This record gives sequence, C-alpha cells and structure tokens, in this order.
Amino acid sequence: MCKALHHRGPDEEGTYLSPNGDVALGARRLSIIDLEDGHQPRPNEDRTVWVAFNGEIYNHPAIRERLKGRGHVLQGLSDTEILPHLYEDYGEDLVHVVEGMFALAIWDSQRERLLLARDRFGEKPLFYVRRGKDLLFASELTALVDGLGAKPDIDPAALDAFFVLGYVPGAGSILEGVRQVPPGHLLVWDRASGALTERRYWSPPAPVTELKESPRELAAEAGRLLERSIRGRLIADVPLGVFLSGGVDSTVIAAIAARHSSKPLKTFTVGYEASDGTHDERTASREMAALIGSEHRDIAMSSEEAATRVPALLSTLDQPLADSAVVPLHSVAEFARDEVTVAIGGEGADELFGGYPRYSWLGRAPQSFGQNGGVGALVRNLVPRAKSTSPRFLRAFDLAVPRPIPERHLDWVTAGRRHERAGLYGPRLLGALAEDRVLADLERDFEESRSYSVPGSLMRLDQLYWLPDDVLVKADRAGMLASLEVRTPYLQRELAEFATSVAPSTHLAGGGKQLLRLLLSDLLPNAPRRRKVAFLPPIDEWLRGPLGALMESQIARGSLYSEGWVRADVASHLLGEHRRGEADRSPVLWPLLAGGLWLDRFRGVEPG
Repeated sequence: MCKALHHRGPDEEGTYLSPNGDVALGARRLSIIDLEDGHQPRPNEDRTVWVAFNGEIYNHPAIRERLKGRGHVLQGLSDTEILPHLYEDYGEDLVHVVEGMFALAIWDSQRERLLLARDRFGEKPLFYVRRGKDLLFASELTALVDGLGAKPDIDPAALDAFFVLGYVPGAGSILEGVRQVPPGHLLVWDRASGALTERRYWSPPAPVTELKESPRELAAEAGRLLERSIRGRLIADVPLGVFLSGGVDSTVIAAIAARHSSKPLKTFTVGYEASDGTHDERTASREMAALIGSEHRDIAMSSEEAATRVPALLSTLDQPLADSAVVPLHSVAEFARDEVTVAIGGEGADELFGGYPRYSWLGRAPQSFGQNGGVGALVRNLVPRAKSTSPRFLRAFDLAVPRPIPERHLDWVTAGRRHERAGLYGPRLLGALAEDRVLADLERDFEESRSYSVPGSLMRLDQLYWLPDDVLVKADRAGMLASLEVRTPYLQRELAEFATSVAPSTHLAGGGKQLLRLLLSDLLPNAPRRRKVAFLPPIDEWLRGPLGALMESQIARGSLYSEGWVRADVASHLLGEHRRGEADRSPVLWPLLAGGLWLDRFRGVEPG
C-alpha cells in the first residue's frame, strides 16, 4: 500500500505495527517541514497514540507553543508532531483546533480506537472500506485496492454519475463498497466491536442578507484574511512558488505572496499551441508577473505532448476524472517541480467569491426571460433562423424555455451529456438510467437550500460538491503525481466563513468576484481587467488530431466497450462526426476517453 503512494511521498516511508500485529499504519512522506526529524507515523511521549498524516497544518507553530505551555514534550519542528499531543488534550475535537489541509489517522492503543478525519473542504483525499469488523483506509484508491488483495467491482451508478458530471460525486467511489470520508467529517472505529461512527464537524455557513459594510470595506476585510492565510502557506523548508494564470484569483495571491517573500517570488504558467490562440494565458501571466516583479517561467503544451501525456495521466489517476484541465495542471506541476516543492494555487475563489457567470445568468432568469412574451418570445423566434449558435446565444434560448433550475443548471455545467445516455449506454449501464440519481440528488440538495437566493443556492452546491469532488481532486492528483504539494489560501477557514457570510448579490456585482477585483485594484492599480477565461485545453482539436487515433483504438478494443458499459457503434459514430468537423462532440467523447483509459489500467490492460 505504501509503495502505491510513492508519488505522494517520495522522500521517506514509515510503518507502525501494534504489539499483537492486528493494527498497522503506513505513511509516505514528502519532506516540507522539518526535513530531518519529520518521520511518520509519529507517537506521543509514551507511544500510546500514533499518527499517520497527509497534508499541512498551517497554524502548527502557535499550537506547538500552547502544547509546550501545557507540559507536552515535543522533539522536532514538524506539524505532524503536534497531532498526537493535540489528541491527548482534545480527543476527536482536535479537528476544531487545526487550520490546514489534511487526511489523518490517529490510533489510540489504550482505548483501541482509530480516528480518521478529513479537512473542511476535502483538499486531501481519504478512502476506506469495511471487511467484516476490519477497516482499511488509504489516501488513494490504488493503495486501498492493493490492501484488499482482490479488486472490487465497478459501481454502475458511480460510473453513470461520472459520465454525466465528469467526476465521481459524494461520499462513494467508482468501486462498490469503497467510500470516502466526506469533507469536514470524522470517523471513529472501535477495534473490539468493529463499530464505525461518522459525524460532520464543519460545513460552509449559509449566506446571509446584505451586510451594512460597503463593498470596499468588505474587500479590505477579505484582503486582511487572505494575507494572513497566504503568510501561513508560505511556511516551508523547501522552495515554493505560485501558479499564475493572469486572472484575478492567482494574481491577487501572487501579489500578496511577493510582499511577504524574502526572495523573488517564482511564478509558473502553462499555455497551449492551439490554432485559434484563445486557450493561451501566457501573455496575460507575463504582464501580471512583470507588475508583481516575480521570476516567471511558462511552458506551452503542444499537440504532440498531449498525445503522450493524456493517456499516461488519465490512466494513472486513482479514480476517473474528466476535467480536461487536469492535463495542463499536471504539465505545469511537473515543470514547476524542477524548481519548487510547493506551489500555491487559486482553487476555491470562484465558488466562494462568485466567479462563475452562470450564478448571475440563472439568478436573473425568472425576471429577464420569463415564459411569456418579451425577450423569451423574441429568442424563441430567432433561434430557428440563427446562422450562429454561440454558447451565449444557446443559453439565452435555454433561459427562454421554462425548466426547473436544478435541471437547467446540470445541463449547463455538463453540456447536456445526460441526454446522450439512452442511446450510448450498453446493457451494464442501462439500469442506472431508471434511477437517474444524479439529477435526483441535485434536486434534493437544491430543495434543501430553497431559503437562499438562486445564486446563493448554486454557490453552496458548488462548495459542497463541485469544489471538493472535481476542483480539489484535480489539484491534489495533478500536483501529487508530480510529487508537488499544492496549497490553497482561499480555503482558509476564517476567509471561507467570511466569504459565505457576504450576500451573493454583493459578490456578483460588476460581473462577479467584486471583492477580489476591488482587492486587486488596490494591490496592483495598473493591472488590466480581463474577462474570465476557463483554464481548459483545446480538446476539440486534440480529438480531431493527435487523440483521434487513441479514441478510435479505445472504441475498438477498450474495456469500457468490450465489457458492455458503452455501445461501441454509437461512440464510433460520434467520433466520426467530430473528426469530420460536422459537430463538436468533445463534451461526450472526453469523458468516454477518460473513463476508458482509467478502466483499462484498472483491468491491467495497456492504455491505448
């Protein structure tokens, strides 16, 4: 199991085995804090409490001093060392004391209890499975499967959800019987009885009504909290840098980090060699780096690199992920790893500070595009005669057609893939259509937040699902596969709770992320304002070019098709339409490629 996690911790391996041999902890370490004396698993003074830990505790210096004042004896300087001592003082409530990203396991040999806990937003993964009274857990599915000895079956409902959403949602996994500790949750396992109890210890607060403070005052408070968060995330005994896209989120981080860095800040960007040039952020990032004064490096992904990187990466992920941005993120992580061991990213800003345009679009829909008359009738009359069907035009048309908001939201964020399933699915997946669990779960969660505004409900849903299950999975796996730690200052607890206490209408004013834009204007008055650009590679071009043959090979010989999950004839027809330029089928083909490559590796088949 430790060997399977070598990429997460290439510097050191450690194990603990209980005296009777029936409880074991293993840890792989990426050395960042206290390089010489940060060994794991870590015990308390009398070696009755043992900890295995993945992540970073950013407030560990202050906690260390408090523990010393209470009489605890600490030998080194690592953040891991504080955890067994915190457990002695607080028990499972230690999760309320620490600020950071973590998946941790604490074995209490006297009470014969194991505590598993995951950080508030789920930045670090933690999977587990029950086998009778026994419990196995690991940071990734690959390690967990190695511990089981026999591979579990694929969960058809999870595979269906993956195809629709592009990721596996919730507390389950792609494998039957294997679950995740949800974000902001802890589990306690009792050795004698085998009982397992779970409880939530934190969730994003609900949005409130308008605050009295002005947007400028709110932006100043956001800046104060963000600065504190970034200072904590700059603590490292190894080189550190920032991923800089040139957008608001990363530029704010880089500008603050540069002010608190004792050396010139290192920044990194990835772009693409695409024919239309719309996917390349290198020019914008260079301009921002010049304003900040950072030592900037950037690379461009070519189609040739995509042909090699895509199958290698997507097949290696422990769980399938169809967010195409994982490809360039892994590329820039590998590139940065030559110079740094830690990179700071801007994950969480869109979900907490209102960065997605769909929040405003869907929030205005009932007022601007009603069922009868006005703009709605005009759009419906124009569509049949339109020569161009841009995304904005199609969304305007969709808003003119009355539909429940959860259904409309799901189709917007997934390009309507769920409507392709009936014709595309093979016999092993058709049963999942009867439940249509993805839409049912979304409708349930949306109903629970009906007291919020529409934008507030959507922001909260993204904080609970899209952020941990896609965005943070992408950042964690892309970084860890390159043995690079990615830190996310926007997810600091106080900052996140402040952001969710601000009314969505305040966040969305001025085109979204109003507070961060105001903060950026104070930090860099000469910074140009740019429209939000999705960090997405040109997968439509790749599927017509270097990845077309790979997709064709998948359809002809891949496990996804030979096992009866997906119909090869329908997938082949979609690929033909795409390669001939008759339609852009990449929203459907990419999840099939990602899922197929993952399944082949899981089955032991060479990808491609």
